[in-house]
Amino acid sequence: MNSFRDTVVVVTGAGSGIGRATSLTFARLGARVLLADVNEERLERVRGEIDQEGGVAQIFKIDVSDRDQVASFAQAVLAEFGRVDVVVNNAGILLLGEMRLFSLDEFHRTMGVNFWGVIHMIQGFLPAMIERRRGHFVNVSSVNGLAPLPFVGPYSVSKSAVLAISETLRLEVARFGVGVTTICPGLTKTRIREDAVLRADSETTRRFLNSCMDRMKRGGVDAFAVARRIPPAIIKNRAVVLISAETRLLYGLYRLWPKLFRLAAAAVLKRKI
Repeated sequence: MNSFRDTVVVVTGAGSGIGRATSLTFARLGARVLLADVNEERLERVRGEIDQEGGVAQIFKIDVSDRDQVASFAQAVLAEFGRVDVVVNNAGILLLGEMRLFSLDEFHRTMGVNFWGVIHMIQGFLPAMIERRRGHFVNVSSVNGLAPLPFVGPYSVSKSAVLAISETLRLEVARFGVGVTTICPGLTKTRIREDAVLRADSETTRRFLNSCMDRMKRGGVDAFAVARRIPPAIIKNRAVVLISAETRLLYGLYRLWPKLFRLAAAAVLKRKI
């Protein structure tokens, strides 16, 4: 895939953040972008932005954690367009706090959107890609999927699972001409922090978590810095793309010196909480 003009691109979580930036990026490259999100108001805004720039987009209000909704969506898209060239699995939600404080329903909801949403989209669109011997999945994981950090347990589990399933799928479907790329952002300026569920059993912990979120807002990279890396990663059929030096540093430290990584994390918590 050397050009995205006239391609059909599906983006989940398209209403804000990385999803919005990715949708605009592909539209500017000449793709027809199918915007999927649970928030219809946000979808309308993004479609309006694409329309103003002369791009082509359609919106679909779906909950990716609902396999029946995704199956119906995939059937409708394939019936209308006959194909999907790229699927960007970006939809995600964040639980922030100690794992012991979250309910099982909250765990299930996080896995439902962040992990099962990816599986549902793969099942919906992979058979058609295999039949055409052409297509590409872009699955958005996270630095938290590469290196476990405290207070993002459910999120880290879901994003680690996304990385694992992506690497496995890549090996299995390469012979059919289908590519799979995993994108691993670090701190990124998106709405996921504003939409996050926060759980803390002390004011000290709450202040620490809020300070972490403030740092995410101030120090995170722009969502377009992530989105711009996606089209070339597809063209080059990259396996894993680590966004930002911070992501590469954390991952390298965890892989090469895991004991030091754990000691550093423990020292920060001891000093702050």
